[in-house]
Amino acid sequence: MFVWGGNNKTMAKLTSSTTHGVLVLSLCLLLLQIFSPALSLETTKLRGSCVASERDALLIFKEGINTLHGSLLSSWEGHDCCRWRGVLCSNKTGHVVKLDLRVDPEEFQWASMSSNISSSLLALEHLNYLDLSFNYFGGQQIPKFMGSFKNLKYLNLSNAGFGGSIPPSLLALERLNYLDLSFNNFGGQQILKFMGSFKNLKYLNLFHANFGGSVPPQLGNLTKLLHLDLGDNSLQSVDLVAWLPRLSSLKHLDMSSMNLSAVVNWVPALSMLPTSLRVLHLSGCNLNTTLSALPLYSSNLTALVTLDLEGNFFHGPIPDGLLGNMTSLKELRLEENNLVGMIPKTMKNLHKLKVLDLRWNQISGDIAELMDRLPHKIQSLFLGGNNLNGSLPNWIENMTSLSTLDLGENSLTGSIPSGMGKLNNLSYLDLSYNQLVGMILEDHFTNLTRLEMLDLSNNSLTMEVHPNWIPPFRLKEIDLSYCKLGPHFPAWIQSQTNITLLYMSSAGITDMLPNWFWNVISQIQYLDLSLNQISGVLPMTLEFLSTAKYIILHSNQFKGRLPKLSMGLSCLDLARNYISGPLPLNLGAVELKFLLLSNNYISGTIPSSLCNQLQSLQVLDLSNNHISGQLPQCRTNGNSFRAKSDWRDVGSNLAIISFRNNRLSGKFPLFFRGCQLLSFLDLSYNNFTGNLPAWIGTRLPNLAFFLLKSNMFSGYIPIKLSRLDHLQVLDLAHNNLSGTIDPSLVNFKAMTLISPYTSDLNTIARVIISNLDYYNDPVSLFVITKGQNLQYREDHIFFMLSLDLSGNRLTGEIPEMIGVLAGLKNLNLSANRLTGNIPEMIGGLQSLESLDLSNNELFGEIPSTLSALTFLSHLNLSYNNLSGRIPTEGQLETFDDPTIYIGNSNLCGPPTSKNCSGNQTTMSDLLEHEDGYDMSSLYFSMGLGFAVGFWVIFGTLLFKRTWRTIYFLFIDDICDRIYVFIVLKWARFNVSIKKK
Repeated sequence: MFVWGGNNKTMAKLTSSTTHGVLVLSLCLLLLQIFSPALSLETTKLRGSCVASERDALLIFKEGINTLHGSLLSSWEGHDCCRWRGVLCSNKTGHVVKLDLRVDPEEFQWASMSSNISSSLLALEHLNYLDLSFNYFGGQQIPKFMGSFKNLKYLNLSNAGFGGSIPPSLLALERLNYLDLSFNNFGGQQILKFMGSFKNLKYLNLFHANFGGSVPPQLGNLTKLLHLDLGDNSLQSVDLVAWLPRLSSLKHLDMSSMNLSAVVNWVPALSMLPTSLRVLHLSGCNLNTTLSALPLYSSNLTALVTLDLEGNFFHGPIPDGLLGNMTSLKELRLEENNLVGMIPKTMKNLHKLKVLDLRWNQISGDIAELMDRLPHKIQSLFLGGNNLNGSLPNWIENMTSLSTLDLGENSLTGSIPSGMGKLNNLSYLDLSYNQLVGMILEDHFTNLTRLEMLDLSNNSLTMEVHPNWIPPFRLKEIDLSYCKLGPHFPAWIQSQTNITLLYMSSAGITDMLPNWFWNVISQIQYLDLSLNQISGVLPMTLEFLSTAKYIILHSNQFKGRLPKLSMGLSCLDLARNYISGPLPLNLGAVELKFLLLSNNYISGTIPSSLCNQLQSLQVLDLSNNHISGQLPQCRTNGNSFRAKSDWRDVGSNLAIISFRNNRLSGKFPLFFRGCQLLSFLDLSYNNFTGNLPAWIGTRLPNLAFFLLKSNMFSGYIPIKLSRLDHLQVLDLAHNNLSGTIDPSLVNFKAMTLISPYTSDLNTIARVIISNLDYYNDPVSLFVITKGQNLQYREDHIFFMLSLDLSGNRLTGEIPEMIGVLAGLKNLNLSANRLTGNIPEMIGGLQSLESLDLSNNELFGEIPSTLSALTFLSHLNLSYNNLSGRIPTEGQLETFDDPTIYIGNSNLCGPPTSKNCSGNQTTMSDLLEHEDGYDMSSLYFSMGLGFAVGFWVIFGTLLFKRTWRTIYFLFIDDICDRIYVFIVLKWARFNVSIKKK
C-alpha cells in the first residue's frame, strides 16, 4: 500500500523526468518510422539482392543466347540475380560488378553462343569484371558498346570465336588492367596503336589471335605491364629497341612465331630487358646465329626461370660456360635447331633445372657421358631425334627425379638396364627408333607405378613376362610396334583399362584375339594391331568405342562382317583380312575420312548409305573384293543428279578412290563430278561400260593417276583429257576404245617434265596424297611396265609416269609430237590397229624405260633415234609390218633378244638371224652404195682426194718462197694474238681472286 506524501520537489522531479522520457521515446519512434524504408533497403542490399533494372538486362541477354553448354544460364531464375551462377554483386550497393560466363575448357567444343551479345548489358554500369572466354560467338565482331563499361578492369574474351576488326571504342576502358584476346581470329589486322594507351594494363594476351603486320612501338608505353604475350601470330618487328626496353616491369614475354629475321638490333634489345623478367619465349622467330651471340651472360637475363628458343636456326655447339650464370633456370627449350656436339659440362651447375628439351638437333656423343653432365634432379629430359650413340648407363637408376625421358630416334645400342624399373617418378618413356636389343622383363617395370606412356617401338626387343603378370602401372599410351610380343596375345594388356593409344603392329602375334579385349579398350582413340596374324570374329558393332578415332587392323586374319562404326571414327583400315558378306546398310561414322577394306571377301552391292560418308571421306579403297552391281547414284537433298548443285558437295574431300578388281558395272559414275580434289582413281578390272565423259578433263582438275584397265568402256578417248595438267599415269588398256589418238592427247603437261616430283605441276597431287592425315601408306599403284605388273607404294608412285592405251581398237598413226613427253617412263600402245611409221620424234622420250608397240600394223623402218633412249631397258616391236635393217647403235645395241622383233618378216640384221642382202634398199644400204659405188670405191676416192689436196697445198709452199713466208708470218701473228689474249685474261682473273 502506497502512502501519498513527501517532498513536493521530489514529486516535481519525477513528473519532469517522466515527461522527458516520453518525449525521447516518441522522438525515437518517429525517427524509426521515417528511416525504416531506407534501413530495410540497406538490409536487403547487404543480403545481396540485385537491382531490378540490372536483373532485367541480364534476362534480355539470356534470351539472345541460343545455347550454352551445361547449366550456366539455367540458374538465372528468380528475383535475386546476385544468386545466379556467374553473377557477383557488390555487398554495399547491390549492383552487378562481376559477370563470369567462362565455360570449362574441357567442354569448350560443345559450347555455343552464336547470337549477338545484347546491348542490354549496358545497364550494368558498375561492371568491373567480364569473362566470356571459351564460348563461341560465330566470328562476329567484338561489340562496340563494350567500350562503355567505364569501370571495367578485367576483360577476358579468349577462345570466344570473335573476328573482324577490334572496335576503337575499347580505348575508353581507361581502368583496364587485364585484357585477354587470345585464340580468336582478327583476320591478320595490325595490333591497334591505341592499345598503348591502356596505362594501367598489367596483363595483355594476344596469343594465336591472327594479328599481322608490325608491332606498334606504342606498346612501349605500357610501363606497368607484367605479362605480354604476342605469340603465334604473323607479326614482325623492325626495331625492337623502339619499344621493348621501355617495358620496365615485365615478368613474362612471349614473342614466339614473330619474324625477327630482319631485325638488326634484336641482340641489344634482349640485353636491355628488365631484370624482373622471368619467362622469355622466342620460339620460331627465324633467329639465325650461334648461341654464343646471345646476351645470356647479361645480368638482366640471369634471373630467367624459363628460356624458350625452340624452332629457330641456332647452329654450332652449346658454348661451355654460356649458361653458367643462369642459376635460376628451371626450363630450357632448344628443340628444332641445328645445334651440334656434346652439351657443356657446366650444364651440371644448373641445379634448379627441371626441364631440358634438345629434340631434333644434331647433338652427338655417348649417351652416358651426356647424362653425366646433367643435374641429377632433372625431371623432364627430351633428347629425341639426335645423333646420340652408346648404351644407357646402369646408374640411370639414380636419376629418380625423372618423370619424362625421351631418347627416341637416336642410335642407341645395347640393352635396356633393369635399373630403369627403379625410376618411381617416371610417367613418360620413349626409346623408340633406336638399335636396342635384348629382353624386356618384369624387372624393367618394378617400381614404375606412375608410368602412363611407354614407347619401345622399332627396336629389336623381345618382351618376356609371366602370363599372369599384372603390371604396376596403368598406361594410357602403349607403342610396342616391331617388338616381339608373340606368339600369344599379351595377357597383361587386360589390366590396362585406361588405354587411349595402343600400337602393337608387327609384333609377331599369331593368336586369337581375347574375348576381354574390346571391353578393356573402351576408352581407345588410336588402335593399331596391323601386320600380325591375329584371328577372331569382329563384333557386330563397334559403336561402344565412342572415343575411337583410328582403328587399324590390316594384314591379319579377322573374319566376320564389317561392323557398324562409332560416330566419331576417322579411320578404319581392315585391308588384307577375311572380312566377308555385304557392306552394312548403315555404316555409321559420319566423320569417317579413311575407309580401307581392300583384299577381303566383301560381296553384294555398295549401299546408298555410303553416300553419307562421301562428305568427309578422303580415301576410299574397296579394291580386290567381290563387290558387284552399279555404284549408287549419290543424291543430295533427296534429289537425283539433275543440276550442278546436286553433285557439287558430294565427295568434295575425296583424294583417293580405288574399286580395282571387283565386279562393278554401269556407266562412269556421275558423282565423281563433285570430287574436285581427286588425285587417284582406279576402276581397273571391273565391268564398267559406256563412253568416257568429256567432263573428266574439267571436273577433276587434280587427277594425277587415272586407271581404267580391263573394263568395257567404248567410244573415243575424250580430247579434254589433255586438260589434266597433273596427270602422270593414264591407263586405259584393255577396253573397247576406238578412233585415233588425237595429237592433243600427247600433250599432258606433267608428262613433259623430266623431273615431275619437284615440279609445280605435280605439287598439288603430291601434297593432297602425301599429307593425308594417316601415317600408313594409303595407296598402291599397279603399272604393267617392262613386261611385268609392278606395284609402286608410298612416295615411289610420284616417280612413275606412264601412258598405257594397249588392248583397244585404236586406229591411225602414232602422233608425231609424242616426243614432247620427255618425262614418260612407260609407253604401251600394243594390241591396237595403229598404222604408219614409228615417229622419228620418239627419240625425244628421254626418260623412257619401257616401250611396247607390238601387235599393231606399223610399217617402215625402225627410226635410228631410238638409239638415243639411254634409259630404255624393255622394248617390244613384235608383230607389225616393219622393214629394213635393225639399228644397232647406242642403247639398241644392248637388246639381243630376237623375239622383240618377231612377226616383222622384212626386218633384217642382228639380233635376228636374217641377213640384210639382195635387192632390199635400206638407209644403211644407201650409206654403203650411194650413187652405185661400193665401199672400196668410196675408200679409194677418199684416199685419192686427201693425197691431191695435201700435195697441192704442201707443194705450193715448198716451191713458192714468197707464199711460204706470208703463210708462216700469218701463223705467227695468230699465235701471238692468242698468247696475248690468254695472258691478259689470266692476269685479270688473278687480280679478281685477290680482291675477293
